[in-house]
Formats: sequence, C-alpha cells, structure tokens
Amino acid sequence: MMKNLIKFNLISLVVFATLFMMSCAHEPGSDSSSNDYLKAISSISSSVINTLKGTEIPILNHIKSPSLQENNLVSYGFSSSKVGTINYSGGCFSSTRNAIAGDHHILFVTMVEGKYDNCAIEVTDTEGNKSEPLRIPSFKVDFSPPELSQIGEFRVQGRSLKIKIKTSEAGSLAYSGNCSGDLQNLNKGKSEVTIRFPGDGLYRGCKLKLSDSSGNTSKPLLLGNVRIDYSLPVLTEINPVPKKTHSNRPSFSFKTSKSGTLKFNGRCKGNVDKAVAGINHIALLTAEPGDYDDCTMTLTDSSNNRSQPLRISPFEIVEDQS
Repeated sequence: MMKNLIKFNLISLVVFATLFMMSCAHEPGSDSSSNDYLKAISSISSSVINTLKGTEIPILNHIKSPSLQENNLVSYGFSSSKVGTINYSGGCFSSTRNAIAGDHHILFVTMVEGKYDNCAIEVTDTEGNKSEPLRIPSFKVDFSPPELSQIGEFRVQGRSLKIKIKTSEAGSLAYSGNCSGDLQNLNKGKSEVTIRFPGDGLYRGCKLKLSDSSGNTSKPLLLGNVRIDYSLPVLTEINPVPKKTHSNRPSFSFKTSKSGTLKFNGRCKGNVDKAVAGINHIALLTAEPGDYDDCTMTLTDSSNNRSQPLRISPFEIVEDQS
C-alpha cells in the first residue's frame, strides 16, 4: 500500500511540474524554441510516468528457425513476454494474430518460391505498448524438385563404374538397388560419380536420386543393366606336350574358366589367339629343335581381367634324323 502511495505522489509531482512549465511557456514573449523545449519536457514526463507505472514493452525472442513444411507452409517459433496482438511485416504472414505470454509456433501461409530476408513480427500488448521488431532469420522457399540426368555412357572398371551426371541444383545423392557411391554431396552442374557393386553379376535396379536443401527429391535416374565382372580367368594345363617330340607343332591342351584373348611368352607361340571357356586344344609353334622351358601363356577376358601366367611344362624338340 505504501509503495503504491509513493508511486502516486511521484506521478503527481511530475504532472504538476509539467503543467507548470507549460504555463510558463505560454507567457508573452515565448518563441518557437520554448515550444520545442516544451515538447521535449512533455516527452520526458511521459517516459518517466510510464517507468513509474511499471509499463514494459513486450520482449520477443527466437526459439525455432523457419523451416518448410508440407502444403507449402513455413513453420517458425518465437516467444513473447506479454499477451497481445501479433503484427507481420515483409513477405511473411500468418493467420495467428493473438500472442500469449510464452512460446509460439506459427505457420507462414501463401508462400511463393524465393528468398525471404525482410520478414519481421511485432507484438502490441493490451495497453498499446509495441515491442521492438523481431527480424526473422532469412530462409528460402523451394517447391521444385531437382533434375538429375546422365551424360554419355558409363564405364565399367572392375566392380565399379564411372558415370557423368548433370544436376539442376546442389543436393545430396542417394543410391538404391545393391549399389553405393563415394560422392554424396553434389554441386550444381556436371559431376563424375563412382558407383560400386558388391560382386560379380548382372545388376538391373541401381538408381540414383538427388535431394536438395529444401527436401525436394528428383525423379530416379535408372542406370539400366550393369554387368560386373572382376574375376580373373584361371588357366589349367590338361594335356602337356610330351617331354620329347619330333613335331615342330606339338599339340597342347588346357582349360580356362573364361573366354578371352591369349598371349604367349617365351620361345613358343600358339596357332590361335582366342580361347573359349572350357577345354581348348591348340598347337604350339616352335622355330627350331631344342629345349623349350620358358613358355608361358595368359588370358585376358572381355572385362580386361588378366589371368595369372600358366607355365607350360618344359619339352624338347628333337631333330628328325631320317
């Protein structure tokens, strides 16, 4: 009770002083400078009265940054220290107009694509006191899905392939269909991506999707049929050349796990340069009589996998004495 009485007496004193100065300002001889002085005094007195009355403007604070939701709505959170009416400015508007003393979670409506960096809100309390404008952090509204396309043909290398792709905007790349990639975040434009597969075989369902920063996802990019072949051919000797032979074209038989191209090293050559999966019968071409103990052969398949060298068992070409 005593506190309120003291506050009332102080307010009365300020009002009396203000009225006294106003009456003095209207005496003969007053000029425009005295009117300006009177306005300043009046403003000060109003400020003092509001302070003595305990008047406070609403205080606003951020609690949640703007984020895009479904149906093209943007959610935002803020807190207000007082009850009042919410006023919006800039490019943002919400159907929520009543403010409570506490946290608010509102939705900005009728948003169109673009960057919003001029939005602000104010709260006016029941006594007409208006808060300072609370500037809303800038945000981007994007409803359009990114576009993802393939450039040229992909190249298979071992158990992976190289592919060039083009993106309409930056985003995060996701893989599905028993494939994975080493590049997850892409910039706008052209990029080369390495896609890996778990093993040999034919893969039909590898898909790539790009998601932008607003959560929009592109149509899947389907790679089609991808054949992975990383297994080395295996060569096995079946029927070696006799240790001594009079023929300068001795027969030789071997088995290969895969078809491919033959390559010979050493003193012998083959009469063919291709082999099929399974058992193959060929002739070894020799130049002259003598020992042949350095002959080897390898096979390279269609995926460029090369076998370990097969050492052909040593043999001797004996000169015909007849």
